[in-house]
Amino acid sequence: MKNLLYYLFIRITTRHALTALKIYQTIYEGKEKPKSKKTVLNKVEKKKVVKEEQPKFSVDPKKQEILDSLHYLKSKEIKTKQDKSSISMLEGVLASM
Repeated sequence: MKNLLYYLFIRITTRHALTALKIYQTIYEGKEKPKSKKTVLNKVEKKKVVKEEQPKFSVDPKKQEILDSLHYLKSKEIKTKQDKSSISMLEGVLASM
């Protein structure tokens, strides 16, 4: 904001805009703001998930879907209350099949 006011004052006292710009650059050439340092964020390493092999024999698609979701829920590191209740529900469904 200060720079704009300085330029406007110089512009009012001179005839041409280019002349005012040259005067402004001459006076304030060395007074540039220091550039801010760029920060580099560390890359987060992703864990590679190894899938356990499923049985080779043919399984009902619905049962296979339940087994897959159960395996996913059990392999989560941090389980919520909803995850725990879903695990017990899925185990109950599998037992009844």
